[in-house]
Amino acid sequence: MLLQPPTPGDRLRVVALSGPITDWEALTAGVALWEAEGYRVEVDVVREPWGYLAGRDADRRAALHRAWIDPNCAAILCARGGYGCARLLEGWVWPAGRPKWVIGFSDTTALLWSLWSQGIPSLHGPLITTLAQESDASRQRLWDAVAGRPLAPLQGTPWVSGQAEGWLLPANLTVATHLIGTPHLPSLEGAILALE
Repeated sequence: MLLQPPTPGDRLRVVALSGPITDWEALTAGVALWEAEGYRVEVDVVREPWGYLAGRDADRRAALHRAWIDPNCAAILCARGGYGCARLLEGWVWPAGRPKWVIGFSDTTALLWSLWSQGIPSLHGPLITTLAQESDASRQRLWDAVAGRPLAPLQGTPWVSGQAEGWLLPANLTVATHLIGTPHLPSLEGAILALE
């Protein structure tokens, strides 16, 4: 399934589904960067942390549900990582309707893989609270990916020589292992895992 990428002028929603927001300036800076690209950003985060989580499971699940079913929300931006997204998936079924991108990494792996298990792609990319700390090249790659522009090949030093072919599936290793045996684990056949 190909999703319509968000375009400048679209409204994006920030949700905190893992750890609590501890650096509101970082969140504000991330919002400003998205807005500088022409997007309208709405922040919908639970402001009453619950221990090491951004809020109670029911409140965080409700924020995800609101963002997912909102017809005026073109993409969901995850606020930060930590722990807690997998807790939201117990009994969770993605609501019918127009799917949208979820953008994040680390703990967001739970959502990204759950979506992919349903054939719905998302974007393993910077969290809104870390976006201002990313390099210019990393941010440009994000803007290019969101806009559907071609991406330059990733550069790096391989551990083993040779060639491989498959589709790239990024994940946080710890979160991915917690999805084993659940309906939220996508098929790994033909995948090249990129683990953080």
